[in-house]
Amino acid sequence: MKNLTKLIVLTALLMSFALSAKVFCDAESDCFYVPAGLKNSGKYFPALIILSCTGATERDLNSVLYIADSLGMVFATSHKSKNHRDIFLNDKDIMNTYEKLVRDYPVDGAQVFIYGFSGQGVQALMELFHNPKIFRGVIAVCAHKETISMAKWQELDDKSLYLISREKDWNLGDNKQMHNLFHFNNIQDTLVITPGEHMAATPRELFNACFWLLNKIKH
Repeated sequence: MKNLTKLIVLTALLMSFALSAKVFCDAESDCFYVPAGLKNSGKYFPALIILSCTGATERDLNSVLYIADSLGMVFATSHKSKNHRDIFLNDKDIMNTYEKLVRDYPVDGAQVFIYGFSGQGVQALMELFHNPKIFRGVIAVCAHKETISMAKWQELDDKSLYLISREKDWNLGDNKQMHNLFHFNNIQDTLVITPGEHMAATPRELFNACFWLLNKIKH
């Protein structure tokens, strides 16, 4: 009987945790996730905005929630930003996501990062170059160098960039060039090259990227 009582209490606690950690999606289809342990703490935490080539959704959060839980981060998706759309329209909608994120959630406005793959990796880089006072760093996977001309090097001295490419990625050369430019201009960055073709980050790669970015803040 005692063991049964303990099991019931444990189940109730686990159900309570799952409910309190639920992803919330608003009327604009932007989604937000705050790990249960961060809620009502009275503190502010790093955050990551996730982009997708087809418009990020709740599904894009579900596979990476453990990263937010493990690293103590708030995650969000910006739904309207997508490929084959004007980059400044995307920027407007990403900034709208950002404003909701820092207004409504326990987020440290000085520690907001942005992540994108391929065309949205380019968009993520553009966000950092265009809004250096807003974003602390970027994770860009298999992106090309189209927006590098927007970079104002003197405004990026406290930023961090995590680039991922593949041995058979058609943008590998661009990633090497960007990495060299960041290094030449004393911008904190790293380039990770893995086997494979043009493809998005795995959850493990995204974890490693977030971990690297958070460690750079501490130094």
